[in-house]
Amino acid sequence: MNTWEARMKETVERELGFQVELVHEGLARVLVPKMDLYLREDKVYEPAWAPVFYNPRMRFNRDIAILFARAYSAHWKSNGKEREPVIVEPLAGTGVRAVRYALEAGAQVVANDIDSSAVKLIELNARINNVSDRLQVFQLDANELLSGLKRKSVYPDIVDIDPFGSPAPYLDAAIQSLGRRGVLALTATDTAPLTGTHLRALRRRYDVEPARTAWEKEQAVRILVGYVIRRAASYGYGTRILLAYYADYYVRVYVELLKGAKRADESLNTLGYGGYCPGCGYTGYISKYTTRCPYCGHELQRIGPIYTGPLCDKEMLDHLLREAHKSEWLAEHERVISFLEAYREECEIEKPYYRIDKICSILRRNMPKINQIVNKLKAHGHKAVRSTYDPRAVKTTAKHSEFLKILSEL
Repeated sequence: MNTWEARMKETVERELGFQVELVHEGLARVLVPKMDLYLREDKVYEPAWAPVFYNPRMRFNRDIAILFARAYSAHWKSNGKEREPVIVEPLAGTGVRAVRYALEAGAQVVANDIDSSAVKLIELNARINNVSDRLQVFQLDANELLSGLKRKSVYPDIVDIDPFGSPAPYLDAAIQSLGRRGVLALTATDTAPLTGTHLRALRRRYDVEPARTAWEKEQAVRILVGYVIRRAASYGYGTRILLAYYADYYVRVYVELLKGAKRADESLNTLGYGGYCPGCGYTGYISKYTTRCPYCGHELQRIGPIYTGPLCDKEMLDHLLREAHKSEWLAEHERVISFLEAYREECEIEKPYYRIDKICSILRRNMPKINQIVNKLKAHGHKAVRSTYDPRAVKTTAKHSEFLKILSEL
């Protein structure tokens, strides 16, 4: 910390009444509440206890966000539109994501938080990183900000909503803030409802027929994407899924919205129902009216409507990987590369993953090594890959009967 930063730290602590520390993330240096002061009994930092929200466990999330903004901007330039991306973050906290967007993605950023201490930190962090000219700061309710963007002549390319919990309360205002085209980047940390642990909350919040499958993490992703598709369609937007994944304890999706009733109708056609059979482990997509397992006849766990298509765009993944290889300064560079390389192959397989331990428990068989299963499936001509969702999971295009046959042989 240099002398100027030390003076800034002292000024912030005096004005805001709480201690701060300087952290490095990517190319950014930001002041955040002193984390050692907000530890649980198990000595783990609890960001919700701090006076302004900063979560170091979201570094990976923010790394991917920066790469996405860079790749999306490159896409615009390749289409002859030389301009900086406009990114809106209505729940900015300390401003670390907003500062990184401005500093590392060359974006024009609108950062907002309803808390006055957060707004002060955002402004100071912008000054520390010399991006004040790229960052407008507001102190408004998030939905109030989103609803007023057009009046401020702000037309976002990306609206990034990273709340504590569900993005659902902000979704309608975010959709309406876009022009004819733009991206919603959403984080959901309410994984208990999304994975089917809290069924009534799942029905209430995302308007789906709730269930808990053995592919609960992919279920969470497909529920959120499906919900975005339905809400966007109600405003006349079609959707293009650029990237949607589960990491750590959250769902993250990047969905491009394109204006047009025909596009909206086509997007709605990607919705369907997922099924899981606790009797034989059947996993797949089913009719809305299917109640019995098509393989063994057992009563199905049925969930929907959910998104049933691919969870990434291969061209976008290629762009993200190219940007990642050029960006060694990322906070979690090696993890980002590893994840993108693995997910590029996995997200092409639209059928949900199999939890091998649960299938083996149903079959009363010992669990083979995951790589053995993948190799055997490939040898029989099926696409197969280890899943990033769960170390015990495999994704494959094999029919259920063929999958069980191969697993039994092993």
